[in-house]
Amino acid sequence: MTDTTSGSTPLPAAGPVPVIPEIPGGTTLLAGRVRELVEAGVLTDVGDEDLRQAAEHVAAATELLRGRTREDPMLLSYLDGNQVSVHNPVEGPGNPLAPPMVGLEVDGSGTTTSTALLSAAYEGPPGRVHGGWVASLLDHAVGRAVAVAGHPAMTVSLTVDYRRGTPHGVPLTINARFTGEEGRKVFATGEVVADGEVTAEARAILVTY
Repeated sequence: MTDTTSGSTPLPAAGPVPVIPEIPGGTTLLAGRVRELVEAGVLTDVGDEDLRQAAEHVAAATELLRGRTREDPMLLSYLDGNQVSVHNPVEGPGNPLAPPMVGLEVDGSGTTTSTALLSAAYEGPPGRVHGGWVASLLDHAVGRAVAVAGHPAMTVSLTVDYRRGTPHGVPLTINARFTGEEGRKVFATGEVVADGEVTAEARAILVTY
């Protein structure tokens, strides 16, 4: 299902995508706890015995969750009035991999703004977010922008200019905008802002479904 007013960039339909009216509280709670676990695992300096004990607890939780699974992770719902992909690895509030991107603001012209806070688990250079994750934020943002403008599409080219290191542990603002179209090609730009300074800019070419 496609909602071009949502800011989400849906995948080409391979079949009906389940839509739930709201995200269960346990879904976001679990994702948040796993994010905390990952950051703790990156920063911990406890001894080997404690690490092994923690690993046993994680294994037990994993088995509990495997008690009932879905074949396809794609699941749509609504958050703050916008349709979201619950388990998307960038915006998904139910995916522990996602920072996630939150506070989405859109307008009908194809401009979006959202925020994200990445922990030390996303570090590349010391104190900075890995550049691949910066690119992922921008890729997702431009996809939402063209969808908002009525052109749901997939990225075929993404050029990222890294202006300075993007810090982790501080709120990031991710802006994106639809800039034009040419046949099936659509164009967008975006930037990541930290503490009022642009840290990365992107130019994207996408192709509509």
